[in-house]
Amino acid sequence: MKYRSLIIGAFLILFSFSGLAQSKTVTEFSKTAKGYNLYLYQSMIRMLNKDKNPEFNLLIRDLDHLKWVTTDSTGTPAVSVFKKLDAGLRDEGFEEIVTYDSKDSKCHIYDLEGNGNKSTWVITMLFEGVAGAVEMKGSVDMKYMSAMSSLNINKISDLLKIDHFD
Repeated sequence: MKYRSLIIGAFLILFSFSGLAQSKTVTEFSKTAKGYNLYLYQSMIRMLNKDKNPEFNLLIRDLDHLKWVTTDSTGTPAVSVFKKLDAGLRDEGFEEIVTYDSKDSKCHIYDLEGNGNKSTWVITMLFEGVAGAVEMKGSVDMKYMSAMSSLNINKISDLLKIDHFD
């Protein structure tokens, strides 16, 4: 249940923001991470439209890609990776705009304002022994946000080869 909630929450949060540049911290992390390293380009995201809802395609028409990178639970301790991601984003000038910290998990959302009101958004996560980051490049059309219900979360679990999505 936690994985499904986390992924749905991450997608909803990221889909509600827009961004253009890529974080150097996330790019470096993706080179060394031993967990998931998944890029979802717009064409692949279209394949996640389980209902073939035309509004889903309108929602993502200006989205270039999503980047999803995680550690594995047996590598470098996830807590130190999570702290390093947060510190790296702050060093790049990202501003932490939302923080969710509980006993079992943490989620921080960062914004880096770019030229001409364009921003980059990154979510750092720590849950069930795994640290990671999700980054979005592009934008979504918020008037079609209800089309998120057409997102096929089971296909995402297949892509990530996670067999315990609830």
